[in-house]
Amino acid sequence: MRRSVSPLRRLPHVLLVVAASAAALAPPGDAAAFLWPNVPEQIARALTSGDVSERRLAATRVGELAPETAIGLIQKGMSDPDVEVRLHLAGAAVRFRMPRAGDLVIEWLGEGDARLRLAACDVIRAAPTDRSVVALGRVLGDPDPHVRLAAAAAMGAAGLPDAVSPLLGHLDDTAPEVRAEVARALGRIGDARAVVPLIGKVQDSVPEVRRATSRALGELGDARAVSALILALQDASQDVRVEAVTALGRLRSDEATSAIADLVAASPGAAGAFAGARPADSSASSNDVREAALRALGRVGSDAAVKVLLAALAKDDPAAPRSAVRDALVSAGKLAATVVPSLIAALSAAPSGNTAAGAALVLGELKAREGLPALVRGMQRGVVPLRHGLRALGALGDPAALPSVLELLGDADPSVRREAIRTATALLDPARPDGRAVDPARALLVDPATPPDEKLALVQLLGRTGSPRAQAVLLPLAKARSAALRLAVIEALGAARAAGKLGAAVDAALLEALDDESADVRLRAAVSLSRVAGPGSARALLQRLTVAAEQDRGALGIALSGALSRAGDGRGAKDAKDAKDANDASNAKDPGDPDLVRDVAAAVASAPDAARDALLEGLGRMPGQAAGAALARMAATAPIDDRRKIAEALAGHPEAAAALRKLAGDPDPGVRASAIWSLGAVGAADALPLLPPLLRDPDAAVAGNAAGAIGRIAGRAGLPARASAALCGALSDARPYVRANALAGLTVARARCDGAAPRDLLARDPAEAVRLAAADHLAQVGADPDRRALARCASEDRNATVAARCASAAPHRAPPAGAEDVVVFVVPFDAGRGDSARDAPVPRAPFALVRADGLMRLGVADRRGELFERGAPRGPLRLAVPAPLVK
Repeated sequence: MRRSVSPLRRLPHVLLVVAASAAALAPPGDAAAFLWPNVPEQIARALTSGDVSERRLAATRVGELAPETAIGLIQKGMSDPDVEVRLHLAGAAVRFRMPRAGDLVIEWLGEGDARLRLAACDVIRAAPTDRSVVALGRVLGDPDPHVRLAAAAAMGAAGLPDAVSPLLGHLDDTAPEVRAEVARALGRIGDARAVVPLIGKVQDSVPEVRRATSRALGELGDARAVSALILALQDASQDVRVEAVTALGRLRSDEATSAIADLVAASPGAAGAFAGARPADSSASSNDVREAALRALGRVGSDAAVKVLLAALAKDDPAAPRSAVRDALVSAGKLAATVVPSLIAALSAAPSGNTAAGAALVLGELKAREGLPALVRGMQRGVVPLRHGLRALGALGDPAALPSVLELLGDADPSVRREAIRTATALLDPARPDGRAVDPARALLVDPATPPDEKLALVQLLGRTGSPRAQAVLLPLAKARSAALRLAVIEALGAARAAGKLGAAVDAALLEALDDESADVRLRAAVSLSRVAGPGSARALLQRLTVAAEQDRGALGIALSGALSRAGDGRGAKDAKDAKDANDASNAKDPGDPDLVRDVAAAVASAPDAARDALLEGLGRMPGQAAGAALARMAATAPIDDRRKIAEALAGHPEAAAALRKLAGDPDPGVRASAIWSLGAVGAADALPLLPPLLRDPDAAVAGNAAGAIGRIAGRAGLPARASAALCGALSDARPYVRANALAGLTVARARCDGAAPRDLLARDPAEAVRLAAADHLAQVGADPDRRALARCASEDRNATVAARCASAAPHRAPPAGAEDVVVFVVPFDAGRGDSARDAPVPRAPFALVRADGLMRLGVADRRGELFERGAPRGPLRLAVPAPLVK
């Protein structure tokens, strides 16, 4: 299974995931400063001391306390006569996002000390209430411009319609920074009353005000602003032009297409002496303006806009991995049904090479299979350059293109040959055997003239066919002298399971490779065995594991775990695409292979630590009731490390859900976290009442996994209201990963919360993980306020990852298609050096694994530094900083 993980080291079909930092793998007990039990009492007493210096010191330490303790002390101390004490407590209130803290600082807005008035604005921005936001209106006339700016920002962040009238009254503030913030606030609130007054500020004397006004008009989405924004395209400031053209794109105004087209046609170097030059008063370049214009045309998506974009392909570089022109056409193609026919028509005419290549690549990105005939004809006519046409066919993903691709495997141009091999490999899926590529690939593989790098790629291609004929070609090469070729063959043999004698021969070759003197060969063979080894190989691997040297047990454990997953299933192979569903449906009635289960369970009792986790994992992957019952029996008396692995392994045995319920109350938080996550994978609706109390577990991994489990179970059972009832309250939890998984759980369950809590988290939560989860959730809901919140995030969030997620968020986005079992090894990453801090996985390392559906699995790796994720959604996986280290 090849999966995208960042950062990572790849092993074939197994994930070696690298942790965010070496420090991230420190034991949980070292993660945070320890507080003696009497410290909260000492801080509470000091806050009431008559000595102001003692109260000030205590106020600085409130942020170290648990949220439930700190919030009570903040409430009492907000009326302290000393300004410094109140300022420190205000900072703590902001940090804890203290509910209704805005009401506590309303009186501060009239204080003589400007620092208190500023702090009050910050608190209200972090924890707004209706009363406190309305009170900010009088501060917009404050003599200090910094206070006025902070008040406007807080009013905009709150998003209350009652703030519109006071803000409109200060659009002409004497300070340009305040005018700009007032415009931004009006855009955030999204009230149509602001449109006409803002149109009048498009010609403000200060560029930053004009820029903020243009953005606000785009956020408001009112067509009355089109004429003013078209005028702003001629602004002397490049920054203003970027915002104006972006706003016109948001308005999807075809009326503006002609004016936007002029920006596309303009020379990239028009603003200065060289391409992309920036005027002294602008941070944007002329290239930035042109790219913004292209994006705007893509959002407009009209026939006229598409015509401009097609013309722009003539000057575009098709060899570039990404292109603003192509991206804009892809955006337009998702909005307008006329884009694909226009691209097909362009290929059928006599376009330039760049235009034809660009049109073909866009068709590929759009997965427009109706464009396949035109694309192939264009390549045959010489209109579409072969190399770019092949890239397009690979992106298109239609197996019907394979014959046309195979014809080019022997092309005289090496770049075309290599692209053809890559494309054919991409079009094949070993789960759907296809022998059409076997003969041409075999012919090139045995040809002495074929370069070595192409032979390696051809071996991979043969493996992807899933054809028994391909494996027959590959088997004799399993002992090739070339180390690189041998590794490639061993990996290719693990791509698909063969039946009968051929399957047995493949198993024998891979088992023999386990004895190779090269560690790389042994590991590659083990991984391939984990994917294809038949049930008959399980006993041989079991015997090897119990007597193997320490350094070989890791690889043997991988092989055995995979082989056991096919033991007793009656098929000799398991379709990874629906492995979990098949297991869930069959375990209740299939006893599996009781004899093999007894042998594996007996081996656990006497195996060394390095082998025990592999055996327990294998029992979890074995189909049938016998394996689940064996794990449940062992859980009653097992040591902590075993219980953690058993709790993880039971995710493969829904019939043993009762054992998971018991483990969910285990004294060890690592066991509880694994049990709850597994219960989320297999539990039915009757498990839901067990989980909400666990959201308050003192261990963040347990509480976070409980949030994810609620979402998964409620989603499967079609009970979104149950998810909302349990998870909406968790959005205010002080722990970032609990908030993040609560949002992801709501998304998975197709549930939502009343009010603006998810939008508030997207705008103000300090944790990247929470804002990413909020972006995914709001994209699913897709209401107008949510779309505006995502647009603001895309343009304003200082974290590039979050901004990109907001920009790419699409309403009603389909969940990841398909699932697969994934083995993950956790290796520390040295952020300072930019590489792995160690060469081996770290045993018992805390981890936070982020899945493609946005859910995070939190916990502790096993004694090998490994975790096994059953039924992970297909898509990218990544490791985040573990829960104990997240603030």
